[in-house]
Amino acid sequence: MVKTIRGILRRGEGESVPPPQPPHEHCLSCGADLEGSRSYERYRVCHACGFHFHLSARERLATLLDPGSFDESDRGVTAIDPLSFADRHSYRSRVISAQRRTGLAEAALTGRGTIFGRELVVAVVDFAFLGGSIGVAAGERLARAFEKAASRRVAVVTVCSPSGTRMQEGLLALMQAPRVAAAARRHSRLGLPHISVVTDPTTGSAYAGFVNLADVIIAEPNALVGYAALRALQEEAGDDLPAGSHTSESHLKAGLIDAVVARPQLRDTIALLLDLLQSDYQLSAGTQVQHGHLQHTPHGAWAQLQLSRHSERPTAPDLIPRMTTSFFELHGDRMGTDDRCVVIGVASLAGEAVVIAGQNRPHAAGGEADGWVRPGGFRKAKRAMELAAKFNLPLVTLVDTAGAHPGIESEQAGLGHAIAECMATMLEIPVPTVAVIIGEGNSEGAMAMAVADRVLMLDNAVYEVIRPEEAARILFGEPSKAGEAAERLRITSHDCLRLGIADATVPEPGEGAHTDHQETAQLVRRAVIRELTRLQRQRPKKLVERRYDRYRETGSTRSWVRGTLERRLAHLFDRLGAAKDRLRGRTSPFRRKDELDETDIPV
Repeated sequence: MVKTIRGILRRGEGESVPPPQPPHEHCLSCGADLEGSRSYERYRVCHACGFHFHLSARERLATLLDPGSFDESDRGVTAIDPLSFADRHSYRSRVISAQRRTGLAEAALTGRGTIFGRELVVAVVDFAFLGGSIGVAAGERLARAFEKAASRRVAVVTVCSPSGTRMQEGLLALMQAPRVAAAARRHSRLGLPHISVVTDPTTGSAYAGFVNLADVIIAEPNALVGYAALRALQEEAGDDLPAGSHTSESHLKAGLIDAVVARPQLRDTIALLLDLLQSDYQLSAGTQVQHGHLQHTPHGAWAQLQLSRHSERPTAPDLIPRMTTSFFELHGDRMGTDDRCVVIGVASLAGEAVVIAGQNRPHAAGGEADGWVRPGGFRKAKRAMELAAKFNLPLVTLVDTAGAHPGIESEQAGLGHAIAECMATMLEIPVPTVAVIIGEGNSEGAMAMAVADRVLMLDNAVYEVIRPEEAARILFGEPSKAGEAAERLRITSHDCLRLGIADATVPEPGEGAHTDHQETAQLVRRAVIRELTRLQRQRPKKLVERRYDRYRETGSTRSWVRGTLERRLAHLFDRLGAAKDRLRGRTSPFRRKDELDETDIPV
């Protein structure tokens, strides 16, 4: 009994805020004099080289939240010693020492606060408390944070510098990963945002758990980030470990996080994301931008194809910033790739939030961004679609691609599965969807991101089942007949309109979109707003049903009776023709397999 009371008293002493540590006089990275540096005084960031010093949990909250808005929760949830563990020192003594040193009762500090007046739940994992390790008490605090956010219907922001599972609590500590993950998923299913900020260092079970369940992952510059500890990687790789391979920058390049943001811009970035992801979308017809009437100059299919491939034709990255404001780009598929041929993000369109996925097709070939979409690109687009569905935001896609990447590495990386999943997801999301074909839309690479409620095409855009050059080689045996193939395949925007593939065309300025990127962007913007204004009146269930009906009926016969008659008549004429040929002695009634030529190959 005496020991219990003594332990409570000690914990109470440990929860007091320790005196502030004396500031550094010089930067630990570049040696710059920090005296009088506003950047260092306010954010603990070197003004000369941008080096980020470690912050305590309460210092981090001071840089993120509105002054005086933080209300700590779960003060009484403190570390326990379930295994009565001891090594060189008892686990209990280590906990008490950490409490006194940091002023925290546990590694996780949780509570409610506001950012620019918007309420949220925040959780900070402090590395200074036993290396930011997650034990039973920290897991309980984190799980409660997600549960409290779910009950209040607000976002969660986690700021982490954890090192892994707290060994002294054994398997009970390991089980905190599913404990927190379950609460995070329940919060997510309510359509509420979770933004995770990873700092130096972030490793272990927290990184492999709730951090990677976040909708958006942001990292501070040059932070140590990854599942494995750096020491373990060095032991495994030896001298072969590349420099900077375990940093926030390397993770951004690999598509494992969404952005690297310096600490002074972090608060504004989080506020922007919360505004976009928690927006109640409602457009009015009055938001449309008015333009003078532009006449379409008809071109032949081959000439229009060349215009769609024009070297100066605007790409998705050219149009998105001109169409929208506050565009926040997201990176990667969270599976180790960030295909630069697909650009995704959230943005404000006419004052309302939308999710955008655009195909980035530089018209100068070469490099990864060569216009061919790889499996990671389709998975990246699928991620944007799922984000739109979760937050009930419209999805806008900008389509311009040479097609799906025809390479063995793409095949082995699951290209077919990635295309199928991307297409199926877009067909099923219960939000308004508008696809705009802005250049060349080739085959499945375009189709996977164009199965929308409304499909628009720029006047000089094309939509193809196969590139005409390849079609000419297969069907005619002469690549020089590509122009003829283009005409016969009906690939132009107005052909697609007549076939019912496209719903409307969007005019282009001057001689084509390549002559004025700004005007083209405004024309696309106007058309998208018009369609979204119409679509938003429909209930989510009705949207999905009508989308199903649209693609279910594409290319089908008008009735069962008519379809049956057409098929039987076709078979009859085929038999009559074959009989006529036999009578004339021109051909045998059957063709052997070895007589098949390339014209019999379905395209």
